[in-house]
Amino acid sequence: MTEMRDRVDSAPPADGPPPALLAVARGSEREKLARKGGVREVVFGVQDGLLTTLGLVMGVSGATAGLGIGRPTVLIAGLVGALTGMVSMGTGSYLAGKAERDVKLAAIHKERRELASQPEEEHGEMVAILRHRGVPRETAESLARTLAQYPTLWEETHVEKELGITMHLPDGAMRDGLRMAGTFLTGAIFPILPYLWLAGTAAVAGSLVLSALVLFALGVGKARITGTAAVRGGLQVLAIGGAAAAAGYVVGVLIPRVLGLHLPPGAA
Repeated sequence: MTEMRDRVDSAPPADGPPPALLAVARGSEREKLARKGGVREVVFGVQDGLLTTLGLVMGVSGATAGLGIGRPTVLIAGLVGALTGMVSMGTGSYLAGKAERDVKLAAIHKERRELASQPEEEHGEMVAILRHRGVPRETAESLARTLAQYPTLWEETHVEKELGITMHLPDGAMRDGLRMAGTFLTGAIFPILPYLWLAGTAAVAGSLVLSALVLFALGVGKARITGTAAVRGGLQVLAIGGAAAAAGYVVGVLIPRVLGLHLPPGAA
């Protein structure tokens, strides 16, 4: 009789799936979200690198148009901008990710100390949170007391409901920084490529066409990730790229005139 009761007590609830199945399902959903987030970061990194470098290349092309120094000057400026942008974006992403994780860890440790030193206050806070969600007072009190019997769940619930963060913080700042650096450089290469073989108007046109194709493809990719219209997403990103190129070119043409700069002609 005792063995039968033990088997009944250890059996999974009849009204829900087994805990192991739930854990696998949750893990699978987290992995899907993580993969989507990774793809989204790659798309944004390439887009940032391309738009930044495209604006730079068009600006230098506008400033040096007709002076015979366009091709080497654009190549040097574009490569320098791409490499410095790669370092800046990569280190910025790493430092931002590390700082964000440190801030969240400090908040979690503070909450953990408060749970240990101020149990009554923390109980009241949980009751208030539950009541704010529409749970009646008596039920909220009962739920809070029940949760408090399970220290890990109690701590996780406080952190998630009070701080709005999860206890399981990924330590991926270095990975994110390297990914941002790589994707930025990848995007930055496209506006520069035509200048390796072309010069003058042909190089400008080649840079614009290649960049436009890549931008449209990125927009379509972003739209598919977010579940929106693919063509519209491609056109939106293409329009942003066109604006960046136009702004860069106009600024490049105007700056020498406004500042009274006279660039000397040189050999291509």
